[in-house]
Amino acid sequence: ADMPGGGMGGFGGFPGGHGGGMGGMSPEEAQQFFAHAFGGGDPFGGMFGMGGMGGGPGIRFSSSMGGDPFGGGGFGGGDPFSAFLGGGMGGSMRGSGMGGRGMRGMRAQSMPTMVKQYDVIPQGTIVSLKGLVNKSSLNGDRGVVKQYISQSKRYMVELEDSDETLSVKPENLLQHVHVRIHDIQSQPELNGETGTIITWCPDKGRYSIYVASLKKFVSLKPGNVVLDSGTVAKVTGVESKPELNGRWGTIKNWVSESNKYDVQLSASQIIRLKVENMIL
Repeated sequence: ADMPGGGMGGFGGFPGGHGGGMGGMSPEEAQQFFAHAFGGGDPFGGMFGMGGMGGGPGIRFSSSMGGDPFGGGGFGGGDPFSAFLGGGMGGSMRGSGMGGRGMRGMRAQSMPTMVKQYDVIPQGTIVSLKGLVNKSSLNGDRGVVKQYISQSKRYMVELEDSDETLSVKPENLLQHVHVRIHDIQSQPELNGETGTIITWCPDKGRYSIYVASLKKFVSLKPGNVVLDSGTVAKVTGVESKPELNGRWGTIKNWVSESNKYDVQLSASQIIRLKVENMIL
């Protein structure tokens, strides 16, 4: 089992965005930073109504999202990210609960009936950009998946604030999906809590996850995070069948006894993999 970063530890892995990232901040250093920057309060408590602050170094929040995310204004209280996640599987949005234009104008358009693709991130999934080189200034911007182009193996992503549409490789997207915390032996009170993935730190191999019930971030490895059924993730680190690595599939089920997923790679292929072998 893995030990969570605790508190604001997850911010150590924020990749770019406003402020250029925080590098390898310890949880204590991150806590001091936010105490200085936000007067000791919750960093998301008032940020959504302050467009100039950008939403932190890893993901930028729309200036159209009015209200206190924890006070019931615009988000109905609780998880400040639930409004754009919509509470559905795989981060699908409903387009509700957000003031102003928000994500409503980004709702996925009706598409003709198509053959189910188990290796494609669903249309309407909320994502943020990461690892862009030619357009590095966009790293951390949030948008929605509009379409997958099989010929180029890229996603068309509409950015929230500008309505600009970009063609983006899968590795340059981070899905903001709901997860459940599992098998934390050092702090068992975290087990069973749900949260929202905010960033991924490749150097540490950890997600930064916002836990709404605790109003804080934890930094966890994939082995301690259970992705919702319906989430599309990438196979990684499989030694017995290395040819599977790099493929994408839909999580069908989590087998709690073995801490493994049943993953559907195609209409005819379902495999069982360890939780740590599926990452976003």
